[in-house]
Amino acid sequence: MGFVTWLMNLDTSDFDDWILAGDFNLIREPDNRNKAGGDISEMNLFNELILDLDLVEISFNGRNFTWSNMQADPLMVKLDWVFSSSSWTLSFPATFV
Repeated sequence: MGFVTWLMNLDTSDFDDWILAGDFNLIREPDNRNKAGGDISEMNLFNELILDLDLVEISFNGRNFTWSNMQADPLMVKLDWVFSSSSWTLSFPATFV
């Protein structure tokens, strides 16, 4: 995955305060969907990336899913994520989305 490779090569310092937010088009676990499915290998890759980069997930407040296919029986998925550096979390511990 090109995006994962780009993210792995991101040059950041452990001492900088920063946030990374966006539509990643990846999920972390099956519960990030309202219906069964999802690619377990992609989930594992995403979670390994988060661990390797020492990212801290910033919780969403009030929403479980961020995307829907808008069908009569919709598929809803959490595709949008917000992560920060450990330094950000220490500087701004009350941060939420």
